[in-house]
Amino acid sequence: MSRDLNDTLIFVKVVELGSFIAAARALRLPKTTVSRKVQDLETRLGALLLNRTTRKLGLTEAGNIYFEHCQRIARELDEAESAVGQLQSGPRGWLRVTAPYSVGITWIAPLLGQFHAQHPEVRVELLLTQEPLDLIAKEIDVALRVGNLPDSNLTARRLSVFRTQVYASPGYIKRHGEPLHPDDLKHHRALAMHKSLRNGSYIWTLNDGDRSGEFRVDPVLVANDPAALIGALKCGEGLMLASDVTIKRLAEQGVVQRVLAGWTGPEMDFNAVFQRGAAQSPKVRAFVDFLVDRLRFDADYMHELCPDLKACMSAKVGDAREHRRSSEQAQRKVVELHLAQERAEEEVA
Repeated sequence: MSRDLNDTLIFVKVVELGSFIAAARALRLPKTTVSRKVQDLETRLGALLLNRTTRKLGLTEAGNIYFEHCQRIARELDEAESAVGQLQSGPRGWLRVTAPYSVGITWIAPLLGQFHAQHPEVRVELLLTQEPLDLIAKEIDVALRVGNLPDSNLTARRLSVFRTQVYASPGYIKRHGEPLHPDDLKHHRALAMHKSLRNGSYIWTLNDGDRSGEFRVDPVLVANDPAALIGALKCGEGLMLASDVTIKRLAEQGVVQRVLAGWTGPEMDFNAVFQRGAAQSPKVRAFVDFLVDRLRFDADYMHELCPDLKACMSAKVGDAREHRRSSEQAQRKVVELHLAQERAEEEVA
């Protein structure tokens, strides 16, 4: 059987991009040529690969089977050509990277100057979005993602672990005081993420090293990205449960400070995600290796900002215990007064 690999590669591109027009644009070919090549492929195989409608394309059963095999071949061809072409000259060309807004703006973008100094032939296109992009459809080389990863046929490399803690500005603490125990959070103003909403209440999960608890907060501002909450945090609008990567520079400058020092929030993995085989691409490998080297967050970072943190924590934990003890004593006193009042009323009656 005579085979034309170009027909197969064109078919793969049509499926990946979802239309003949998009594939023709990407391949810089006339739409009629792309359509004819796919028809020639179907004729050669003796099977219909695509269901064509006026609105969208869909794979037939035969098309789905053929696409799964051929997509892998197409990717391996791309990587093989890239590896050979860059073997002598090193990483080069455009690198498409996607990341969440806060991570991209706060951390990745400032590092790109160092990356370009090491790899001047690589150009970076940074796409910032909170929604995970389809790496194949959007032709993404590397996706930077925070949190648990869904099962997929993609490859992930962990870059770091983000640790979350509760922060406030000095101005907020001056006006509203400092929470001494997570139970106090319900009496404070909070800046919360949408994802912390559970069963109608906004919840922060905190751990003191011995136990973990869920604590209700009362947000005055809610957003889907921490970058949107940072301005309000700096202005003293409320408390924020934020990751070290988000807050690091503000904490160094004294713009914000940690509260509830004995308590930490959940840890979140920070991963570089790419298609299988993409790690063989010199530009992808160079970028991911660079991030691994740069994103070494210190687990004891807060100890650097507050060398006497242990004493600070002990004092604050002691304050929190005393606060709870005083509160319990006050509650008992109120109950005793109510009982005394009831007895007095009974005697009068």
